[in-house]
Amino acid sequence: MADLDDIKDGKDFRTDQPQKNIPFTLKGCGALDWGMQSRLSRIFNPKTGKTVMLAFDHGYFSGADYWT
Repeated sequence: MADLDDIKDGKDFRTDQPQKNIPFTLKGCGALDWGMQSRLSRIFNPKTGKTVMLAFDHGYFSGADYWT
């Protein structure tokens, strides 16, 4: 048996408590982790929901050989 010497306690997932889903300013982003919400809150204005700045480099994703 794998665990004869040391009996491990089971994890308590607290199924008796409902999940907390704190609303986020962008639709569908309430379940994202703190880091992604922090990044998105710097890109999108929470009052208007419009983009403050979205700089994008297509060469980073496509690669150098794609554009030559």
